[in-house]
Amino acid sequence: MKLISFIATYKQMSLKELEIWSSINENRLKDFLSGFSKEFVILKTCNRFEIYAILDNEIDRFVQKIMSMGPKGKIIEGEDAIRHLVEVASGMDSMIPGEQDIQRQVKEAITKSMNEKTSGKYLNYIFMRALSISKEVRSKTRIGNGIISLPQASVKILQALIPSGKVAIVGTGRVANTLIKYLNKKYEIDVFGRNDKKLEEMSKNLGIKCININNLNSNLDNYDALFSAIKMDGYILKSKDFIETKPYVVVDLGNPRNIENPGDRYFIDLDYLKEYVSKNISIRMMEMEKARKIIDEKMNAIMKRLMNYQKEEIIASIYERAKNIADEEMNELIKYIGEENRRYVEKFSKSFIKKIFGNITKNIKEGKYDDNMINELRRILG
Repeated sequence: MKLISFIATYKQMSLKELEIWSSINENRLKDFLSGFSKEFVILKTCNRFEIYAILDNEIDRFVQKIMSMGPKGKIIEGEDAIRHLVEVASGMDSMIPGEQDIQRQVKEAITKSMNEKTSGKYLNYIFMRALSISKEVRSKTRIGNGIISLPQASVKILQALIPSGKVAIVGTGRVANTLIKYLNKKYEIDVFGRNDKKLEEMSKNLGIKCININNLNSNLDNYDALFSAIKMDGYILKSKDFIETKPYVVVDLGNPRNIENPGDRYFIDLDYLKEYVSKNISIRMMEMEKARKIIDEKMNAIMKRLMNYQKEEIIASIYERAKNIADEEMNELIKYIGEENRRYVEKFSKSFIKKIFGNITKNIKEGKYDDNMINELRRILG
C-alpha cells in the first residue's frame, strides 16, 4: 500500500493553468482514479487542486497518466504527503499564512469522499488526523492570529474610530459584500452602485438601502464613514467634493485609488492597510517553525497506525486464503469419509492453519519482515 498525492497549487503554476485542473470533469476523473486506487480524495479550492490516492500497484503508470492530464504538478508520497496535508489543513501552505477557510474545505473534501464511498480506512484516518492536528496547531500557535484581510482590517480601524453610526459603501461586488458582512451588526449601511438591477437585488436580499451612484455627492454629509469598493478608472470623488465635516472617515479599497485624498479627515487607502496587515503576516510567518514541531511530534504515531493497518490486512489475507484452500480440500475429503466426520476435519483444519502460520503472523506483528517480504506475501496471497 502506498499513499500518492498529486499537488497542483499557486506554487507550481499560474492561476490560469490551475483553472485547467479545476475544470476537469469530476465524473471522468473519478472513473480514472477508481481504475487505479482503492481509495481516493479530491481537494479543490480556488488556488489548489490535489488528489490523495491509496495504490497497491501500477504506481508508475498512475503517475505518468495523472501528470499527462494537465499542466505539470508535483507528486509526493507516503509520510511527505501526509505532512503536506496537515500543513494544508493548518493554513501553512496557503497563499495567506494561517488562512481559516482551508480547514473547512479539507473537512468537506473528506466528508464528500466518505459519503460517496471513494475513501476508506486509510484516507479516512489520515484526513481525520490531519484535521485534528491542524486544530492543535491553530490553538497552540499564533498562526491564525491577527487580521490580514484588507476589508476586515479597514472595518477594524473604523470600529476604533467610530464604534457605531451610518456608513456608505460604494460598490456591489465581492469586496462590498465582505464589508457589509463585517459592518452589518453595528452600523446602518447604504450601498451605492451603477447597476440598478443589481442594487434592487441587494436591497431585497440584504434588507439594506441601495442607491444609484449618481446620488452619492448630494448625500455625502449623511454618513459618518465612506467605503469605496468599486472597479473603475478615475476618481469617483475628488477632494473638492468633501465640503461638510462628514464623512469623518474615508476608506478607499480601489487599486488604483477611486477617491482623491480628502484632506482634513481620516483617510485610509490600500498602502495604509497593507502596512497594517503586514505586521500580522510577519507574526504568522514566525509561528511556522513552532507549527512544524507540533506536526513532527505527531507523525510517528500516524505512520505506526498505518503500518498496523497494513499488518492487520496481510494477516487477515493469510488466514482467509488458507481457509479457502482448506475448505476446498475438506469438501473433497468429506466425499470419501462422510458428512458425519466434517466437524473433526474442521477442528483439525483450524489447528493446522494456526500452527503453520502462527510464527509468520507473529513476525509480521513484531515488524520482523521488511517491505520486500511484505510485498512478496501480498503477491503470493493474490
